[in-house]
Amino acid sequence: MKLDGKTAFVTGAGSGLGRAICLAFAAEGARVCVTDIDEDSAAEVAAACGEATEGAFSLRCDVADSASVRAAFTAFTERAGDIDILVNNAGIIHTDPDLLEAMEQTTQAQLMELFSGGPITTHIDTVEHLTDEMFDRMIKIHLYGTFYCTREALPRMRESGKGGRIINMASIMGTASLTGFADYCAAKGGILAFTRAVAREAASYGVLVNAISPGFIDTPLVDPLSDDQKKAITMQIPLGRFGTPEEVAATAVFLAGESGTYFTGQSVSPNGGIYMSQ
Repeated sequence: MKLDGKTAFVTGAGSGLGRAICLAFAAEGARVCVTDIDEDSAAEVAAACGEATEGAFSLRCDVADSASVRAAFTAFTERAGDIDILVNNAGIIHTDPDLLEAMEQTTQAQLMELFSGGPITTHIDTVEHLTDEMFDRMIKIHLYGTFYCTREALPRMRESGKGGRIINMASIMGTASLTGFADYCAAKGGILAFTRAVAREAASYGVLVNAISPGFIDTPLVDPLSDDQKKAITMQIPLGRFGTPEEVAATAVFLAGESGTYFTGQSVSPNGGIYMSQ
């Protein structure tokens, strides 16, 4: 039981990576607070966690709203006391069908031009079509959400005298980038820089701050990708497949447990080899 006696607060935990992390933490003995903007999904995951370790519960938390984050942490403290582990996992990608269709058509046209000997004359113009609201929402949920939750967790961890662990969900796209997703890449790059800065600041009172930078993982976030796009990505992965949420969750368990005591300010990247310089 690698996390026996620990209490964890996980955001965006109603599905995907967050759900897998909560289940993995509970299986290792942690009491898990499952938070999500979708209260029903969070409650379902909390119930599943409770089958492994008693005391799991759920809270609504909109990480893009500092007041919602503050209220969630207040409720958490009243119910669970000290926080040992924070996982800043909540995130989105664009799901606008018109934007996704345009990207798919452009990508297909570029591939045809390359296969016919080029040059590329069909240009991707996603940045030009990002509205202020779309860009703001992407940054708010990823980067601001990570900041809001970290700001609440740090003083609680310091005052407990026990230190703690903060795990931020970044991405290989924070360094490698991805055509058509400039705002997502900017958000994840910001999380990586934020992770390093907070790790320096919190080291003196025993809080270890790290990031997980997954490659392409089989979660609902990749559902908007077409089958052709998924095949093209898979061809670039040396292991020949997308990762599983459980493989990312295992990385979170490592960083949260006693095996990760000399890791801080790092980015650990389960990516199947697609980006080996990470």
